[in-house]
Amino acid sequence: LYPEFETLGKAKFYERYMHQPNIRKCLTLYSDIAWFSTTPDRTEQLIAILDKPITQKIIRDRANHTDTIPQWIKSDTIRWLQGKDHDSVFSYGLRYLVDAKTINAPNIMPDHSGCLPAQICISKDDFIKYSIKDSQTDDVKIITHTFGTPGKITEISSIETTKQGKRQYNFHIDSVGLVGGTEKYYQFVHKTPIELGMTIASRYEIQAQNQIVFSFKDQQREAVIAWDKTKQYQEVIDKKTGIVLSVKYHDRINKTEWSAELTNTNAFSNDIEIENLGIIIPSWVKEPVKWWTDGKITDSEYLNCISYLLKNKIMQI
Repeated sequence: LYPEFETLGKAKFYERYMHQPNIRKCLTLYSDIAWFSTTPDRTEQLIAILDKPITQKIIRDRANHTDTIPQWIKSDTIRWLQGKDHDSVFSYGLRYLVDAKTINAPNIMPDHSGCLPAQICISKDDFIKYSIKDSQTDDVKIITHTFGTPGKITEISSIETTKQGKRQYNFHIDSVGLVGGTEKYYQFVHKTPIELGMTIASRYEIQAQNQIVFSFKDQQREAVIAWDKTKQYQEVIDKKTGIVLSVKYHDRINKTEWSAELTNTNAFSNDIEIENLGIIIPSWVKEPVKWWTDGKITDSEYLNCISYLLKNKIMQI
């Protein structure tokens, strides 16, 4: 990963792996003088560094900006022009601006999901698998939920594996996610579409507040981060399917008490993720884009240009 760190720089590397703590720890190593050491105890020094807890800091993410066009979009665009990033990265920045109403291009984003609005979006035999860790006891539980035929009532087959053994049982949810026989909402899949600012019924009532790109295996998923009112409970939710990618619960000193990570699913296999969208970007578009990155045209002129291309379907993102 170090060559990638050298290419991207510290800020970009952190942004790309902000929700992968094991990779994010590399920043601690690469920033320490011990990384460049040639002494015999170099390995021991690096191991000692990893044993130290990572200091929690407030990180500026992609939803917090004051400029017309956020700087991270300009940085991604420059890398795209240089051939260092794929069309999907450039496309994501434009999609973000459309979602934020910065680009005036209504209804140009086709819905590829085939999901009914305000309902759980899953198909028969879809499964989701999570690793759930209790940091206080170090207990790890693996759960797999497999869905039956979706409808007003959807059956779910659950397999839970712990160090005590395996347990299998069935339960059901209704079309909006309420678990049968309870007043609790299903925690791992939410109604779609997921939009910034919306309130989501989950283990706690949460609000979608930030938008990110989340790396899941070999895919780059558009996702939102949602918190409860206390900011102690956090979910990262796949924007297109409503599937929860990551869950964390912190105590009041911001120490993770328990967490859940999506480790496997077949629900994305037929989905059209960022990398495989029907992106159409004519090669000549790079010329006016470069005018903008070089400061030859204003943000407003650039946005008007992109808006025209999208509205007239000359370019598809």
